[in-house]
Amino acid sequence: MAALLLALAALALALGSASGFAPPSGASAPRPITRLQSTADEDFLDFLKWEGTVPTFDVLEKTQRYVQEEGYASFNLKKIPTEYYDDRYIFRGPIVGPINRKDLVDTNAVFGLDASFPDLKREPFGFCVDPENPYRVLFFERWKATHTGEFNLMGLLRADATNRHSISPVFPFSITWTPDGKIIYECLTTAVDRFEGNTKGKVAVFGLLETAGLPVDNSVGNPFLALAQKVGRAINLPAATYSREEDIPSWWKSKSRAADPTDL
Repeated sequence: MAALLLALAALALALGSASGFAPPSGASAPRPITRLQSTADEDFLDFLKWEGTVPTFDVLEKTQRYVQEEGYASFNLKKIPTEYYDDRYIFRGPIVGPINRKDLVDTNAVFGLDASFPDLKREPFGFCVDPENPYRVLFFERWKATHTGEFNLMGLLRADATNRHSISPVFPFSITWTPDGKIIYECLTTAVDRFEGNTKGKVAVFGLLETAGLPVDNSVGNPFLALAQKVGRAINLPAATYSREEDIPSWWKSKSRAADPTDL
C-alpha cells in the first residue's frame, strides 16, 4: 500500500515541459564565471557551447518564432512541429527531468490541460542571448489561464471547474540551440518574485494546480517526493518525471533525477 501511495504521488507530481515549482529550500554559493576556464573547471553544459563556434542563424529571431507556435503558447506540446528538436533533446526543471522530448510530450498529454484550462496562454518576453553562450537564449514567462473545465489526471487527481483565473509569477526560461538550428535543451526555474500573481508563488503547471484547488508541495531535495518519483519511474507510470536511464542522451552528465538535490 505504501508503494502504491508513493506511485500515485509521483503521478500527481509529473509535469509537462514547463512545470511550475516552489522555490528551493536552499542554494549553494554561486561559482564565479569566467569566459576562459581550464578543462578541469568546465561543467558538462559547456558541451552546449559547441566548441566556441558562432551560430550561422539569428538565435533571437528563431526563438521568438518558436514561442509563437500555437502548441507552445497553449502548452499543448504535441502541436509543436517535431522538426524544431534535436534527437538529443532534454528538458530540466527543479523537480522534473532530465526528460527527453517523447516522454515530455506524452506526459503533457496525460495532464489534459487543454480541457481544464482551455484559454491557457504563455506570455514570454525579455529575450536576450547569453553572453557566455551565443546558442542560448534566455527570457521570462508569465502564464494566464481560467479553470473552466474538469481537471482529471487519470482518475487519480481531479477537480471540478472552479472558474478561477490563474496568473503566475514571472519565471525564467532558457532555450539552447545546436549549430544545425535545432533545440537541444530547455530549462526553467522558480519565480522571480513569489509574491506576484495569485498562485502562491508557484509557476506553470504547479500554478495551475494551485488555481484548481490542488496545492502540491514541490520542494527540491524533498526525500519523500524524490522517492515517490523514483517509484513512479520504476513502474513506468504514464506521466513521467524523468526518462529512463537508457533514454537520456549521453551528453547529460548529472546523476540528479527529478527532485534529487543538485549534484554538480
